[in-house]
Amino acid sequence: MWLKLRKQVWKWRGVLMTAPTVAAIVISANSAGLFQLLEWATLDLFFRYRPSEPTDPRIVIVTIDENDLTKVGQWPMPDAVLAQLLEKVSAYEPRVIGIDLYRNFRVEPGLERLEEVFESTPNLIGIEKVVGNRVKPPRLLEDLGQVAMADLVLDPDGKIRRSLLSVVTDDEETKLSLSARISLMYLEAEGMALEAVDSNSSHLQLGQAQFIPLEGNEGGYVRADTGGYQIFLNYKGREKNFKTISMTDILNDRISPDLIRDRVVLVGVTAESLNDLFLTPYSAYGNSLKRMPGVVIHANAISQILSAALDGRPFIQVWRDSAEWFWVIFNSLFGATVSYSLLQARIFKNNSSGRWAIFAVWLGLGNLGLLIGGYVAFLNSWWIPIVSPIVALTTSAITIAGYYSRGLQRDSQSQLTQFLEAMPVAIAVLDAKGKPYYTNQKAKELLGKGPVTNAPTQRLSDVYQIYFVGSDRPYPAENLPIVRALQGERTTADDMEIHRPDATIPIEAWGTPIYDDNGNISYAMAAFQDITDRKQVEAERERFTKELFDLNQNLEDALDAELELTDAYGRFVPHEFLYFLGYESIVEVKLGEAVEMEMSILFSDIRDFTTLSEGMTPEDNFKFINSYLSSMEPAIADNNGFIDKYIGDAIMALFSGSADDAVKAGITMLNRLTEYNQGREQSGYLPIHIGIGINTGSLMLGTVGGQKRMDSTVISDAVNLASRIEGLTKNYGVALLIGDRTFCSLKDPNSYNIRHIDRVQVKGKSEIVSVYEVFDADPPAIREGKLITKSIFEEAIQLYNKGSYPEAARFFQKCLRINPEDKVAHIYLERTQSR
Repeated sequence: MWLKLRKQVWKWRGVLMTAPTVAAIVISANSAGLFQLLEWATLDLFFRYRPSEPTDPRIVIVTIDENDLTKVGQWPMPDAVLAQLLEKVSAYEPRVIGIDLYRNFRVEPGLERLEEVFESTPNLIGIEKVVGNRVKPPRLLEDLGQVAMADLVLDPDGKIRRSLLSVVTDDEETKLSLSARISLMYLEAEGMALEAVDSNSSHLQLGQAQFIPLEGNEGGYVRADTGGYQIFLNYKGREKNFKTISMTDILNDRISPDLIRDRVVLVGVTAESLNDLFLTPYSAYGNSLKRMPGVVIHANAISQILSAALDGRPFIQVWRDSAEWFWVIFNSLFGATVSYSLLQARIFKNNSSGRWAIFAVWLGLGNLGLLIGGYVAFLNSWWIPIVSPIVALTTSAITIAGYYSRGLQRDSQSQLTQFLEAMPVAIAVLDAKGKPYYTNQKAKELLGKGPVTNAPTQRLSDVYQIYFVGSDRPYPAENLPIVRALQGERTTADDMEIHRPDATIPIEAWGTPIYDDNGNISYAMAAFQDITDRKQVEAERERFTKELFDLNQNLEDALDAELELTDAYGRFVPHEFLYFLGYESIVEVKLGEAVEMEMSILFSDIRDFTTLSEGMTPEDNFKFINSYLSSMEPAIADNNGFIDKYIGDAIMALFSGSADDAVKAGITMLNRLTEYNQGREQSGYLPIHIGIGINTGSLMLGTVGGQKRMDSTVISDAVNLASRIEGLTKNYGVALLIGDRTFCSLKDPNSYNIRHIDRVQVKGKSEIVSVYEVFDADPPAIREGKLITKSIFEEAIQLYNKGSYPEAARFFQKCLRINPEDKVAHIYLERTQSR
């Protein structure tokens, strides 16, 4: 009875050791952030499949969509239109009005009227951008103190899962977010104000809601940047979860006043062309990626605060680290216990396949249960770990399955001795104290004697006559593999030999430590064998290898030549071109193969190159062109592009990534040109000027030609349009122009110095194309002048396009007084005078 109980305790001992070990590993991996992205993805999944919540009756969004833009006829909308919109909204007596529009410039006509609206509407809040590249608010609203920040917090995967309530600027000024400022104004009418829970923490109370700022390791986050005052954003839902009214309906008085009265009104853009869109948990992965307008995200943040303060709707809650650790440990222990019980069940004693099938089913159901449990907790506003407990449960179960298999092996331990005796190699074992414990028959034959029980480890080399190969120097006992195994090392040695009276035997030995269940070394085992035959084979192989080396020398030379050829053709046909066609070698490419891709195309050309080249010899011409092109090439490669072809002094480059790569390459080329011209001037040459045009669109990339001569090329209207846009740089006297497709494809156009130049019908095209100047690489004085006059210039362009030529001329003259070097303003001024 006692023996049976002891056996059962020994079996369950593996379960008790496995579960904490697996839990510790999983907790360490989780603390290192290995599961962070998976936990975020699980949270996003829960958001998308959470039952739809009712529309928040306290919030109304006035949207500016594509139809509204068409009605207005321009963007940004004139100050008069914005003033009219705000007047109409204010007349319906909302409690708070939030304008999610950056308005740090004026758009005539209507500035005076807009400022009157600002002064007469104390419940109106404008926005500014505080973090990163700052965008200032309207000066009048800033003076009135009616400003909040519109900054959003993006996770490393680009999604918004957190809400930023406030930040403290470098000058110690506290800036409230749009959601916080509007919510406080709304709740002030309800008699609620923000209060500190206690003076020793940053916990705040607002009505029924208590705010606890994130510290960086909550939920699935690990060491997140939690600057400012951040909380989880418990989304109300998508745009359909809020009452929306179009700007056109407001302006045309097509709404009931009761829709707006005493509510929060947010005014913001939802038009996709304006690109005020962000990824959220509702943005599914894959080809159906859907982004949410910024104004809807602000509406979610406001709804979260109001619902929490007034209705008691809970914020997203998380466990403490200790609770998460306990959860992981519990699931690890649960997985180990249930797995071992299933595998030990008597009903599967003679049904191995049934045992493992049931094991797989239970493991799947266990993981599914964790996922469902996490979803149910999320429905109750708890974000509990899902990935780490699943990993812990699965790993413990699988580990126990392995432990069970090893247990079956331990049950047949009585057969181990027979197995070792049948081994074709010699086996010797020392106990934990270094005393000889066991040798099989093969070892006795090789050593010439059995275990010498009174021989200490320091004398093993002397007792068994072990020497270095080819010498009479005894092998150091401390370096013997079996002795090193007692120190916990796994070693191999083949530089020893046994000296016997009748023979000298070279041997190879492997030392392995053997541990007990507590991790202590209980034995050291050495396996060794006679390698006389192998030594002879190695000597023969060395001779054969030398002969083979001599025979293959010519083959290596041929391979070197092939590598040089590969590098050479890569300078004529870009490796990227072959990659897009799906080949690794140019010899695989066939005539007529093509692939359709979305790319950005860059054309550049030297101004007045014909005149410049007439003063040079043909040799000087080639030297000049190669010098220039060598200077430009890195600018393209460093920005993820490649040169498709050189056309004399012109460059055609392709960018398969974002449009930003092409624009950054163009700016870099112009900056490198400045450095290049400095070298030319120091050498007594005149500086050169180039024009760059960029367009984005679909193109066909493939091969053209005949059977004896073919070339790589790209064909599409997008390529032709890029060439035409480059030609327009000469007409406007600017260095870098981009098309509207490229402009709309930029991740953040505000990160560049860009201004709209014109809407033109380029040669050979029937459609009207908008072109934009990128002037980041202009000389500092000219660039600063264009930045100062940007709003004036764009206003002048609008007046010109409307046919108000005298008024446009007045604005262009104003630009030129500030920035006389603005060639585009000169051109437009001349156009107005010829009208």
